[in-house]
Amino acid sequence: MSIKKQLITLIISAVVLASFFSALYGYKSTTKQLDIIFDQELHSVATFVLAMSKSNQTLPSTIDNTFAFQVFKNDVLVSKSAQMPSSRFTAPSQYNNEIFFNGKRWRTHYLVEKVTLDTSEQSTIEVLVAQPMSDRIKSAESILFVITTPLLFALPFIGLLIFYIINKSLKPLVTLSREIKNKNTDDLSEISLSKQTVELAPVVNRLNQLFARLSDSFDREKQLTANTAHELRTPISVLKLNAHNIQKSFENNNLTTIEFKELQQNVDRMAHVIEQIIALYRFTPENFNQTTQLVNLETVLQDVISNNFDNLLANQQNISLEPAAENTLQGDYFALYTLFENLLKNAIKYSGIKAEIKISITASEFLEIAVEDSGPGISDEELPRIYERFYRVDPQQSRIKGSGLGLSIVKHIATLHNGEITCSRSSLGGLCVSVKFPLTQAVNF
Repeated sequence: MSIKKQLITLIISAVVLASFFSALYGYKSTTKQLDIIFDQELHSVATFVLAMSKSNQTLPSTIDNTFAFQVFKNDVLVSKSAQMPSSRFTAPSQYNNEIFFNGKRWRTHYLVEKVTLDTSEQSTIEVLVAQPMSDRIKSAESILFVITTPLLFALPFIGLLIFYIINKSLKPLVTLSREIKNKNTDDLSEISLSKQTVELAPVVNRLNQLFARLSDSFDREKQLTANTAHELRTPISVLKLNAHNIQKSFENNNLTTIEFKELQQNVDRMAHVIEQIIALYRFTPENFNQTTQLVNLETVLQDVISNNFDNLLANQQNISLEPAAENTLQGDYFALYTLFENLLKNAIKYSGIKAEIKISITASEFLEIAVEDSGPGISDEELPRIYERFYRVDPQQSRIKGSGLGLSIVKHIATLHNGEITCSRSSLGGLCVSVKFPLTQAVNF
């Protein structure tokens, strides 16, 4: 059963039950009040009959066609109404007794008084007045009917009003349910409701966030598959060509170390591509370590420089590190290491022999880390595209072929740390890559 049907059924049932118990309580309260009023009326009638009897006046055969009475003087029946039998009823108490005669239940009121007659004799006058209980019940039922009739007519309108209110209140929920139900399995677009309640806003926002994350995950998966196939196709073809050349050279007895060096270079290139793809996949929002810690950027940069020092020596390049007073960031050590290692490797690859490389940390409005080199740099036309995956600059500028993933990974890791990356001309003449992190995330170490 739907929530709408449950609410309508429960609320209407509650209204009907509340109306029933209200009517029942009203009936009981009305009956009690009527008993008090009718008992007072019985007392008045009994007092009237007693007064008439004391003055020896003739009593009518009936009073208001509803009351019956008996009058005894000294235990002798002297008067009675037409409805009363001639036999005496014993009244054990004065008030609120019930007797049964003529096929009816009667409510009685009993009065007794001793009076002195003209002969100076005392006489005992007893008066018993009775009223049918059916008259009281009819009166109570009439009042109950008058009270409940408007309520009975109002119940259908109350039901329609409840249906309208619940239907209107649950319309956003029904719309959301319909939107989700009508979505295809491959439709991960955002859900938009024309009328959104405060209670549904967090649900819609969370669903849209989930759809966005799923869409990003599927896109990354597709890109990873396509890009991996695209990037590995070339080195695999080259390795096959190397293997064919080595085989031919071996058959011709002119095998040299050149073929093996070329094979080694292509194997290293493939290993580097695979490492970059794995790094790119690892640092996704879903896999990024949310339990970050304080990381000293100076220590990270020192580790990066020391682990790549052999390449610096091989290229006869000079490197300098200029730390700042504020060097600490809330983040992931391995991710930041990967970020700065990619920047340094790019500088080593593209700056050339005997180039100058400078890494500096400054803290002003942002915590900024800049990697500069004295190489040829990148043209202004190519700067906007260097963040794209598998995009490479002019191969004439580099002595080593790259995977085209380095700056894409750098930008991605910077984004995970709420940072941003910019490229510009270096003061050394080459490329300057700056990574800025907000100071709110930087902590004084």
